[in-house]
Amino acid sequence: KDYNKNKNLILKKIQQKFKNTKVAIRSSTMVEDSKKMSMAGSFLSILNVEVNNKKKLINCISKVIKSYKKYKNNYNEILIQEMISDIYISGVVTTKDKNTSLPYFNIDYSFSNDSTVVTAGTENTHSLTLWKGKNPEKKFMKLIKIVKKLIILFKTSDLDIEFIISKKKKIHILQVRKLVVRNQSNFSIDKFEEDLNRISKKIKKIQSRHYDLLGKTSYFGVMPDWNPAEIIGLKPKPLALSLYRELITDHIWSIQRKNYGYRDVTSHHLLFSLLGKPFIDLRVDFNSWIPKNLNIELSEKLINFYLNKFKKNLHLHDKIEFNIIFTCFTLSTNNRLKEIEKNFKKSEINKIKKELKEITNHSIKRLKYEKEKLKNLEINYKKILNSDLYIIDKIYWLIEDCKKNGTEVFAGAARCGFVAIDLLNSLCDTNIINKKEKNLFLNSIETISSIISKDFNNLSKKSFVKLHGHLRPNTYEITSDTYKDAYEKYFTKTQSKKPKKSSYFLLSSHSEKLLNESLRSNGFEIKSKELMLFIKNAIIFREYSKYIFTKNISKILDLLRQIAKRNQISTEEISYIDIQTIINLYSTLSDDNIGKLLKEEANKNVKKYNYYKNFSLPDNIINPDDVFNFKNQLIKANFVTEKNISGALVIIENEKNISNCNNKIVLIENADPGYEFLFTKNIKGIITKYGGVNSHMSIRCSELNIPAAIGIGEKKFLKFKDQKYINLNCKLNSINTL
Repeated sequence: KDYNKNKNLILKKIQQKFKNTKVAIRSSTMVEDSKKMSMAGSFLSILNVEVNNKKKLINCISKVIKSYKKYKNNYNEILIQEMISDIYISGVVTTKDKNTSLPYFNIDYSFSNDSTVVTAGTENTHSLTLWKGKNPEKKFMKLIKIVKKLIILFKTSDLDIEFIISKKKKIHILQVRKLVVRNQSNFSIDKFEEDLNRISKKIKKIQSRHYDLLGKTSYFGVMPDWNPAEIIGLKPKPLALSLYRELITDHIWSIQRKNYGYRDVTSHHLLFSLLGKPFIDLRVDFNSWIPKNLNIELSEKLINFYLNKFKKNLHLHDKIEFNIIFTCFTLSTNNRLKEIEKNFKKSEINKIKKELKEITNHSIKRLKYEKEKLKNLEINYKKILNSDLYIIDKIYWLIEDCKKNGTEVFAGAARCGFVAIDLLNSLCDTNIINKKEKNLFLNSIETISSIISKDFNNLSKKSFVKLHGHLRPNTYEITSDTYKDAYEKYFTKTQSKKPKKSSYFLLSSHSEKLLNESLRSNGFEIKSKELMLFIKNAIIFREYSKYIFTKNISKILDLLRQIAKRNQISTEEISYIDIQTIINLYSTLSDDNIGKLLKEEANKNVKKYNYYKNFSLPDNIINPDDVFNFKNQLIKANFVTEKNISGALVIIENEKNISNCNNKIVLIENADPGYEFLFTKNIKGIITKYGGVNSHMSIRCSELNIPAAIGIGEKKFLKFKDQKYINLNCKLNSINTL
């Protein structure tokens, strides 16, 4: 209103106040920053405007006013601020978690000289989370003091604050707005803090010396080894979490390691849950990768080297087997071992090499044994289902047989598959083949996934479901429907993607000669043709064994649904049952009403789950205090193919939008074999929040030559969720919004 009445006077005031400087012209409307909606970014703000250039000044103010559009109001304001030139750090502080209203201070910041980097959501930003703003890094101490003063000044603890720290360490507060919090928590803050203290103490205990484990301490992550974040998610419900532990991470994983020539850690569980979030214990994990014949002194030294490298390279948390530890011997292992030459004697390195060669040669030979064992799973599956056993008894034996002949076999197949991929990568590293030839080789392999795609195109719905109907997205989640239960939800014939044509790959005579020479000089008990056949068969069998053992899991969940239905319990409720409750019912003749027992447990676990899901914990824990104060690490995605594509983005969340993937780039949190239906559609590419370089999706996209970014991390994932179009350049390892 004032500007329209006295334009020249206002302009004169601006020029007098900000002599010979640049200013920011920012929106400040009546509809911004309300209690219900911030409308951040809805209106125009223009930076670096020369005050002395009157024409430019008028033009920029007019543009900001025009951006108000339908929200025109005489009482709207325009904010004029001096630009800060000596920027050291710029960013945004929020004083509560936007989703839970818990007092987590979050600082998103950048060292860029551009103050818009954080608000624009560009790549080079960092993030720090502080419980109640406690114990910030030294560079943020003064900022947090000011933030706490602002809370008192504005009489609210819900603030969104833009700031700049100058090179002289002066704090500039650019803007303070009311933070819009979606859900106001009813939980006791004191109880939350008490539980964080309890978890911190537990971590400290676990990190202390253990009589049966080597290594001075331990660290924890959601993606190493059996990567729970990818398989069951960061907030799995009790049934999915307990089933995963029972079938794999309690004992089966370590039995397989022992069978392949590694250290015996069969008394240790790999995974434990902190406030409902699953973590891998890295000391246990690293112990399990030590060749059994290495002496204690050398093993201790090696584990401490792994722990130290992990601590310094948290971005490698999903690439541990390739970039941190030595699990087998390949053609590039000699080169990799150079990094430990400073701290390890030559005799120690030679001993490590010798044992790794034994493990590689043993893995190559053992693949045939694993194939034979898997046949027992298929035979026993039919026997159990055709028996007169009670439903709970059938569940018990499906679990037991799945462990013995399914997940243990898959763990072995996954080991062989890893050795195969590592060997294949070493062929590239040593220039025996190039990257293009590697991709051609992977494209020539026909896995069970390729067969599913072909069957979808060639078989009737009835025949297809009979073969593959057990698959379900989120393999361990009972509320997720199988292909059999929801065929129309997952598949549309109009969007069918033609399966890839089988291709043939043959090493050139020159490459074959180089490979044979390299194998011989490195002491391998195999020749080039046998090696390439092993790599191919290991990749195929890894995917097939996973496909087969998920039949048992799917049937276990189907039978649990039947139990729920009989006892008038919903599928959602039964997802909060711990599988140990069902296992105990098999061996206990109880007078209790099963329905009542399950319902009471479900109700108790629902409350606990809803409480736990409010906590924020980092993906990697190094120190006990990390539960209060942590950085969100920058994650390096795993890019597949060398393609460069652009297109519309479709977000698949809770099985929504699965029919809308045609010619689009799919954004999805994690994708196990149950998401195979995606490859029957004409998708352009895939981006996942979680997933390793050797995950199902990585292998599948390599096989089909589909461009993908696997495991981009939470921060980038949240950024891309709001985008409609995206560029995925796998050759340059970049993802950009359009």
